[in-house]
Amino acid sequence: MPKKRCRAKQKIRKIHARELIIDDRQGTSFGGLSLIEKTASRLSVWSFAQKQLPARRGTYDRLALVKGSMAGFLSGSRGTALLEAVGQDDALLRDMGIEGLPGEKVFWEDLGRFGTADVLAALNKTTAYTAKRTLSKIEPEDIQIEYGFIPLFGDGTLLEGSLNREGTKYIKEKGNGLMWGTWMFGPMVAGQHLCAVGEGEHRAQGCTRNDVLRQVVDPLGWRARTLVLMDSLHGDDPTLGWLEEERLYGIIGGNKLVAVKQRLEELPDAGWQSVPSEKMQNGFVEEQVCTVYIQCEKWEKKRRLVGKRFKRDGELMWNHSGVFCNIPPVRLGSLEETDMDYQLKTWKLYSLKMGMEDRFKDLLIDLAGHRPPCQQLEKNRGYYALLSLAHNLARAVDLIGGAARRRELRKQGKRTNQRMRIATLRRHLFALPGFITVHARKATIRLVGGGAANLKWFEEYWGILARC
Repeated sequence: MPKKRCRAKQKIRKIHARELIIDDRQGTSFGGLSLIEKTASRLSVWSFAQKQLPARRGTYDRLALVKGSMAGFLSGSRGTALLEAVGQDDALLRDMGIEGLPGEKVFWEDLGRFGTADVLAALNKTTAYTAKRTLSKIEPEDIQIEYGFIPLFGDGTLLEGSLNREGTKYIKEKGNGLMWGTWMFGPMVAGQHLCAVGEGEHRAQGCTRNDVLRQVVDPLGWRARTLVLMDSLHGDDPTLGWLEEERLYGIIGGNKLVAVKQRLEELPDAGWQSVPSEKMQNGFVEEQVCTVYIQCEKWEKKRRLVGKRFKRDGELMWNHSGVFCNIPPVRLGSLEETDMDYQLKTWKLYSLKMGMEDRFKDLLIDLAGHRPPCQQLEKNRGYYALLSLAHNLARAVDLIGGAARRRELRKQGKRTNQRMRIATLRRHLFALPGFITVHARKATIRLVGGGAANLKWFEEYWGILARC
């Protein structure tokens, strides 16, 4: 009987001493950020921004401050110290074509100038332009949800606030904070607004929605594919009237209105259809759906409401909920608006709103946007305009670079994600060390570590972005 071979144990060599050698030969720990420069150049983002941004008086160019801010956000810096680490990285500055960046005090003062009306409008246009250019480089199927829709999701989030911060408002359920409203078209930020005193989420979404249509949706020709998703705060006549005026499909929560609850509670049992157990939402023991019309006192017309009532385990009374939906049944493959199939599809589409809310993690966690850096509203507005642009540039790298791989996985019948977290991109792509040399207006990036898999991944994205 042959003897079993014992696998030799790998001997771990102990280190007894360490020696430090500092060799600053045009190296950077964030050589992977050259992907951002590559993407911005291929999409003509910097050329567009240069035309839009008003000139800055002084030593530093305003576009240089924008570029430095992008590198700061995507390398993990935040607040008024956004440029500190980037400003000391000579190799990275050379790759961005920047001679130098100001210190924290000058940048803090410049944030106020970024928040002025003309500069803020230019930054918001650049963010929308980046979203439009990125989406034009991919197929609608790359970001669509069920039934071929591309979601246009409008929502607000309450940032950290204090009584000393301008614009801080108090919400009973959440406390003090600054209200920041955004529009997400697919995974891209298409519009944003940081609210002043007396403004709320309704104002933030209302003052930016037409710009989103004009600057992003219409140039792409995707209006017929667009599905507006919003929560119950916006289930009122102004929002529903805007959908009808712009001829947009939308599903808007309706629980804000007392008339919705009354209409559903007063509906007789014959008006409800019981949902089979295999199609019932998890956690429900009973579920019924209906389609009714509702017209509030000041409304000029009635509107379709898809309702639901349900019971959880141990509950005796029905819970009622409703959403306004203007999608024709034929668009969802149904015959009548009273078909249970149409009603369940409507609720399934509305449930995707929770996944859209998850995209705030990129902005609030990965880019550390939850805490505003300044007390002055104007400075904070400039900061969040820069943050939104940094988000879109990172998202452009992921969407364009990863589109081919995701399509291949879909062809194989495998489930794939629509986006990758910015923290993941930073860890595997942006934080790759390397040497950068510039000669005759040509930058050469030589990556020297980070793992074979990450280097292969970077090379694949680099080749795709070079051809986009």
